[in-house]
Amino acid sequence: MRRFSAVLAAMAAAAVVCVPAAAAAGPKVGFAPPVFVSNTLAGGEPLVMYDPHRGTLVYTSHEGTTHLYGPGFFSPVGIVDFLANYRNQVNIWTSTNDGASWKLDDLAGSGFNTDPSKSTGFSDPDLTMDAGGRIYDTGIDLANDALFSSIDGGRTWDKGTIQCHDGDRPWLAGAGPNQVFMATDTEEGSLNGSGHTIFESIDGGNTCLPTGTEDFGPYAGGGSYTGFGKLYYDPRNGKLVEPALFDSNGDGAYDNGVGVSVGRFGGRFTPTKVSGDTVFAHWPAIAIDRNDTIYLVWDTAATSGGANDACGNPPPAPNAIKLAVSHDFGKTFSAPVTIAAPQSARAFWPWVVAGDPGKLSIVWYQTDRLVDVDCQKSNVFVYDAQVFGADGSHPSITVAKVMQRPVSENSVCQGGTTCVAESFDPNGSKDRRLGDFFTNGIDPRGCLMIATGDATQTDPVTGAPLPVSLPLFIRQDAGPPLVGTKPCG
Repeated sequence: MRRFSAVLAAMAAAAVVCVPAAAAAGPKVGFAPPVFVSNTLAGGEPLVMYDPHRGTLVYTSHEGTTHLYGPGFFSPVGIVDFLANYRNQVNIWTSTNDGASWKLDDLAGSGFNTDPSKSTGFSDPDLTMDAGGRIYDTGIDLANDALFSSIDGGRTWDKGTIQCHDGDRPWLAGAGPNQVFMATDTEEGSLNGSGHTIFESIDGGNTCLPTGTEDFGPYAGGGSYTGFGKLYYDPRNGKLVEPALFDSNGDGAYDNGVGVSVGRFGGRFTPTKVSGDTVFAHWPAIAIDRNDTIYLVWDTAATSGGANDACGNPPPAPNAIKLAVSHDFGKTFSAPVTIAAPQSARAFWPWVVAGDPGKLSIVWYQTDRLVDVDCQKSNVFVYDAQVFGADGSHPSITVAKVMQRPVSENSVCQGGTTCVAESFDPNGSKDRRLGDFFTNGIDPRGCLMIATGDATQTDPVTGAPLPVSLPLFIRQDAGPPLVGTKPCG
């Protein structure tokens, strides 16, 4: 990920208030066996969403270019599959049977997911839907941010532009019919800060307005901040909200806390610092329920004393997944609640989705021992916490291991695109096939669904690791739903 420098534009902050009571244990949650969305295409940084208008599930993932793993790239199956299927587009599939099987989008048998004049870019997918039922996705070529959309449940993509703007790590938020916002770290901002700016399209993604609204700058409490993470639009108040990271001294390390930033397009954004924690993940995550309650989750980056470890990092210490809640749309937040704090493991990359008011699912990866995951091997499992009553003072938290087998048995490199080059070093130990995040969502039953890469699969001929992770889909099949009352059977 890009390292940021000093930043501009003054913003204000608000206080942290209210301490929730200790959480109680909730009802048991179970999951069906996972389904491979594809056995050949890459599955890092996946997202899945339900289209209630057309009844489809839509799944998208990174194409794998900057997620390649050197030891598997030249295997007979690995290199052939990768080169034969490469189209410089993010991967897109749809399902009409609730994820039991998946169909790759294919433009008239060409192998392209969508018209390449409307969509190019192998990296950084995201999904959102506007009020008219149009689904949007994005992809980048390490510079251009493509924006494209579908009105038929993700089967075809009729609108789009390959250059909404130039930038890195775009995030989308659907708004009114044919209206979508895209937040990105602009290329032109690289000399004066993150350059984090939000742009708007009002024609279904065919074009983007050339002038955006900045969401980065000095922080009133000292240092600076930047918006960074999944963007959301709230139709009830017309405001945008995104996670925020805080920097103590302007060096771009963003080592001084987490929070959110809230504002209106064309206006000013106000950051609120929620905690002084330094995050281990690249960004925090947020969700909003229909009562406009904002939920912020993050992982901590606890380290122990002593010399740097073999990865060149401070040795890891037990860390935590945390949650804070805002009832006034980001002006103030509750004190953080610890969702998980394994004593002999590393928990990282949380994502959150909100269902009915106060009902959350928080997913994360967790190792089977305490390691620096950047270059040290471990078994990495998917975990889920369902938090009911999250908007009150007595939440119940149910933590479950989603799969009994790991999705990685290697390192999980945190160094961005440089991980690929290091993975080809015979003396190296970097593996970036899982990308930078994985996600959850709510299926047609109101139950949890999870999209994750799987980096454990091997070449059936040689037994060598595959050069990319494969896309995996998991459904909740026991326990209460996130929406409604019918159990997830």
